[in-house]
Parts: sequence; structure tokens; C-alpha cells
Amino acid sequence: MGKLIRTKRDYGKKRQAMPGRNEEGQSVVEMAITFPILLLLLVAIVDFARVIDAAIVLTNAAREGARYGSRDPSLSQSDIQQLVVGDVLGSGTNITNMADFATSNVTVQFDSSDVTVTVSYDFDLWFGGIARLNTVHLEREAVMPKF
Repeated sequence: MGKLIRTKRDYGKKRQAMPGRNEEGQSVVEMAITFPILLLLLVAIVDFARVIDAAIVLTNAAREGARYGSRDPSLSQSDIQQLVVGDVLGSGTNITNMADFATSNVTVQFDSSDVTVTVSYDFDLWFGGIARLNTVHLEREAVMPKF
């Protein structure tokens, strides 16, 4: 079979589709099918990232409350709850807004040798209605020995 040689005048021409095949709208149809799926995937990733951020904020707040309780025996249960609430509300993350977090979400237990702080919160998802999952329950616990 001979080699196909293209001349300069062939390069500016549009290739002709095979007779009987119309492919002009193929890319539009492909995009119309895949775009909603990609958008749904992006939305799920954003909500999942917000849940992880909220879990990190709650974990850090529980650790800080347990640490303060273990280092300072003069602190009461309500003092530690206020410290944890202040830590959660002052976390500085704008994407994870937990403005309704209150002392009722914090439980503090004093043992003879340990301080246990449990933080629980029902986190609202932005796009959870798509999967019929409007909230995610997050619960974190920190235990520190008394000094």
C-alpha cells in the first residue's frame, strides 16, 4: 500500500465525515450527559470536605477542654463547657458554620484520675437533600489525665 502524501493545499480543508454518519452534535450530547454527573460529584466532595472540617474542629475543641480541665482543677464543668463552645465558635473556618453550637452539645465528666470531654453536634449539609441525608451526627471525645 502506498504512502499518503499531503500537500500544502490539503491542510486547510475540513475533513469530510463518512457518508451516512452525522457527528456534529456528538460532543454536545456527551457534555449534556456527563456534566450533571460531574456537578453532582463536585457537590458531594464539597459537602464531604465540610463534614471533615467540622469533625476536626470538634476534635480540637474536645481536646482543648479536656486539657484545660486536667491542668486546672479549679475549673468547673460549666467553665470547661464555655471554653469548648468558645473554641468551636472561634475556629475561624467560614465554610463550616456552627453558629448554633451551645453548651448543651458538650458533656464534661470528672473522674478521680481523668477528665473526659464529649462533644456532639448534628451538622447540616448544604446539598444533603440530594441523597436524603440532611444532617450528619458528629461525636468526639477526649480523655486527659489529671495533673
